[in-house]
Amino acid sequence: MKKSLAKRLVSILVIRQKLIKDLTQEIGMHKNEASEIVDFALQLTDKFPHNYQQLKSEIKAYIVINMLSLVTKFHN
Repeated sequence: MKKSLAKRLVSILVIRQKLIKDLTQEIGMHKNEASEIVDFALQLTDKFPHNYQQLKSEIKAYIVINMLSLVTKFHN
């Protein structure tokens, strides 16, 4: 039981770091901003997604939606 929990925690940490790296490269975010968004996204999930690409896609969609919301807010 302890080994499986430890493996799960290590895998989450590795995925977190890869997500941060990918977001900084693909979107051009600062590392600490990407870190905050990834941490927030991981806190919101009840269960961990089965697919890394699905998780990354959902985080990028969240970022785009928020950016559009800010643009329209300041445009009016």
